[in-house]
Amino acid sequence: MIPLLRRTKTQGDREDCMFVKDPGSLRRRRMEKGLTQQQLAALVGTTQQYISLLESGKDRDCSDRVTSRLCRWLEVDRDDYFEGTRRTVTGARRT
Repeated sequence: MIPLLRRTKTQGDREDCMFVKDPGSLRRRRMEKGLTQQQLAALVGTTQQYISLLESGKDRDCSDRVTSRLCRWLEVDRDDYFEGTRRTVTGARRT
């Protein structure tokens, strides 16, 4: 079997990242929509643990892709819940 090759971030690559303004507001909106963390994670394409980290404020950085999907499923405006940043990946890693 031939392994799949994926492009990995290298030192100096730039990555779009969004910052959660108010983690509690994500939780409140999810609950208003009647979704569990597990259900939202499945819709967004991430894990329940990651949704929990975002809602608790323990992890406030979110990729642009995940941010877009969260906003779509929670039916919220991105600017109300997130603010944009850019960060530089500091080290290379192989996957």
